Amino acid sequence: MMLRWLRPPYRLSILACLAAGTLASLHAGHAAGPAAPAGAPSSLTAACAVLLGALVLLLWRQHRLAQRLQALEQLREDAEQARLANGQRKAREQERLRIGRDIHDDLGQHLLTLKIDLAMLRTSTHGATPLLARQLAMMARNVDLSIAALRSVIHDLRPPALDAGLQAACEGLLTDFQRNTGIACHCDYRLDAAAGNAHGPLLYHVLQEALANIARHAHATHVHLCLQQAGASVACRISDDGVGLPGSPPRLGCGLSGMHERVAAAGGSLHIDSHSGAGTTLRLSLPLAACEEAPLVHH
Repeated sequence: MMLRWLRPPYRLSILACLAAGTLASLHAGHAAGPAAPAGAPSSLTAACAVLLGALVLLLWRQHRLAQRLQALEQLREDAEQARLANGQRKAREQERLRIGRDIHDDLGQHLLTLKIDLAMLRTSTHGATPLLARQLAMMARNVDLSIAALRSVIHDLRPPALDAGLQAACEGLLTDFQRNTGIACHCDYRLDAAAGNAHGPLLYHVLQEALANIARHAHATHVHLCLQQAGASVACRISDDGVGLPGSPPRLGCGLSGMHERVAAAGGSLHIDSHSGAGTTLRLSLPLAACEEAPLVHH
């Protein structure tokens, strides 16, 4: 497309160069002739100067046009990439919701039916041999563990707490964390609804993992969560005043390593700053997909 725009100016430039060369040759011939008119050389020189000036102006306008076309193409490519990324994110989220519903409605109902049947069987065989009672009790415990694992999978796909919005879900996590650990928590939430919904499940899981690590290892007295929009991205900061992570760079457990992979898959970045005895700060940045294509500017 760019070559189609630039080809006519190139043709004009070539014609201008040929015209300038022809006039210069005529000027040289007239200057060498014995009967050259008195005013001819100066007129030809002026004509050559005008043509050369026009050529310079044409080349400059051609360069400006090429720059504008290149910038326009870059804007279109960026907008298209953002649109595709947003579509892929929405498709993944819808797929998670569908899988969670299918697991709950199908496998969950089968496990619940099995649990009811086992309970009825234990009641009907009450007072039977101790071996049978132990086996039935073990089967019932395994079913309970399977139901708990199934709920964990469903919640990981789409935490039910997010139905009330990301802000309410984060505040609920911090409230439960403070009640269970006694560690004071503060939340600075400055996201609108669209930005909060853009990466809600991922941000929620990152906060869950960070709070779990703080409870297990940090020996902290205060936790601060900050969520805000920074330009075209969501910025999340989780900091504590605990003992910090050992090692330089700090060693990461399986949970945070998994978070690194999930954040990278979403096009974001995750950094952890920690010093022994000076607490830990987790910084997360996730891009917000552009909703509209940038308007085209005509010059």
